[in-house]
Amino acid sequence: MQTNRKRMGIVIVILGLVILGLIIYFGFLAGDNTPVVTPPENNNIIIGQLPNTEGDPTTTPGDKPQNNIQYDLSQEAPHVTNESDVVKMANAFAARLGSYSNYSNYSNFSDLEIFMTQNMRDWAKGYVAELKAAVKDGDAYYGITTTAITGKATEYNEKAGTAKIVVTTQRQESMGQDNSENSYNQSVEITLKKINGDWLVDKAYWQ
Repeated sequence: MQTNRKRMGIVIVILGLVILGLIIYFGFLAGDNTPVVTPPENNNIIIGQLPNTEGDPTTTPGDKPQNNIQYDLSQEAPHVTNESDVVKMANAFAARLGSYSNYSNYSNFSDLEIFMTQNMRDWAKGYVAELKAAVKDGDAYYGITTTAITGKATEYNEKAGTAKIVVTTQRQESMGQDNSENSYNQSVEITLKKINGDWLVDKAYWQ
């Protein structure tokens, strides 16, 4: 009889613990369904707006600087040709004009046609025709190389569109099969006209 009471007491204690456990579970734990958020492993803080890479699947945010400054070249003021530019043009023209040989078919004149006025172009074509007509079969080689040293504007009128530049050059002649050489300095006066916004050579006189 005493044994049965002892067993009954144990059962009552166990039931009480189970009931207490259920009360604790449903009262405190079952109502808290807030998901556990795991913080990211990378603790670096990013401040500012990431660059827009939409439409470019091959670009990652690190490929472009965040402080990206872009320039609109169409808003830049166009370069206005000045006296210094005209002098440089005359120097280059003089060097090419004065470099040729009787074996190169005087191509230096045709190369410069786009920089000539119609007046200068007509003169060049006539002059080349004369040179070619004077060439005879078996003539010895003759070539000359010209280098522009300095150029100076003796006249320059932007409004009127006229200019005269004197270019000092160094010229080196090569003649015959032995290529004997002769060097000397020579100046050329180049007259330019501004036509439709472009400076073109109208005359050239070797001095």
